[in-house]
Amino acid sequence: MNLKGIWGLGLLLVFMSGLVWRLGADSGPEAVERPDRAEPDTIASGPPFAVQVKDLVVPYSVMALFVLPDEEVEFEAVLQRTDSLSFEADDGRLVDSSADAWTWRAPNEPGLYPVVIRSALGVVRFHVFVQHPFLNREAVFRGYRVGAYQSEPLRGSARFLRPEGFVEVNNHTAPVKVSPSFTLGDFQSHQPGDPKYLALDERLLLKLEAILEAWNADGREAETFTVMSAFRTPWYNASIGNTTRYSLHLYGRAADIFIDEDGNGRMDDLNRNGREDTGDARILYDFIDAMKDEAWYAPFVGGLGLYAPKPHRGPFVHVDVRGFEARW
Repeated sequence: MNLKGIWGLGLLLVFMSGLVWRLGADSGPEAVERPDRAEPDTIASGPPFAVQVKDLVVPYSVMALFVLPDEEVEFEAVLQRTDSLSFEADDGRLVDSSADAWTWRAPNEPGLYPVVIRSALGVVRFHVFVQHPFLNREAVFRGYRVGAYQSEPLRGSARFLRPEGFVEVNNHTAPVKVSPSFTLGDFQSHQPGDPKYLALDERLLLKLEAILEAWNADGREAETFTVMSAFRTPWYNASIGNTTRYSLHLYGRAADIFIDEDGNGRMDDLNRNGREDTGDARILYDFIDAMKDEAWYAPFVGGLGLYAPKPHRGPFVHVDVRGFEARW
């Protein structure tokens, strides 16, 4: 299927179901857990089907999913270019199934549980993280200081409800792919701790991947975005001087990003003026902002912020999925 066809089907899904589709094709399968189980290469244009899960459509060969113990999750293959699909999970329990849809109950024990939907032409692998349930009264969670979330969500929006659970980030889970271009460790807090814990929204991952694909499709170059800051606990957010109590960083729905192809830890000279300045971040900011009127962008509506450089860091752009538009 060519790019135009993918866009057309994606927009149809957006209008009919409020679901998200991709801008272009991904580069194929990534490193996965359980290396003893070899996977066939996917076709050049990515997996021959997408998977609808929760309220999203995932068109990638690898994706994270964050659930609670014993939660039932429905997977459905959509936009298929293949027959004979199979569902594979070493743990949990398959509750119900059909030719292209499966209901799976997650294990009771927190941890990482790969789920694979397979066809003869390719696979879609979900790295399912069963979270540690979280109660807001816990200022210290499993030895990791969290602090308290607000008792009422901003504007009554579910995007500002406290996380129901946290994922443990350790030497085993940090390198795991949560989407084709990012690992779990990319989103961990700078707050000290071993292990660390975080919340992360799959919608943010899909938004970042869509922006990255569009950036490269426009003839620019970026292997990934460097995530300067993502999840923060309420305690850590306050400790670094931030006064906002509803920062999307606290909910795993925001990331501060920049492009660093030369690997020096700072924003690249995108405007080619020979120095690092706000204009470099402005190019990325304007590129993302121009997407807001596209129909496919509806599930990704959120905040966009531009930040100038400081002595200890370069300029960057804030991206989030709060559900309503905000600019600064």
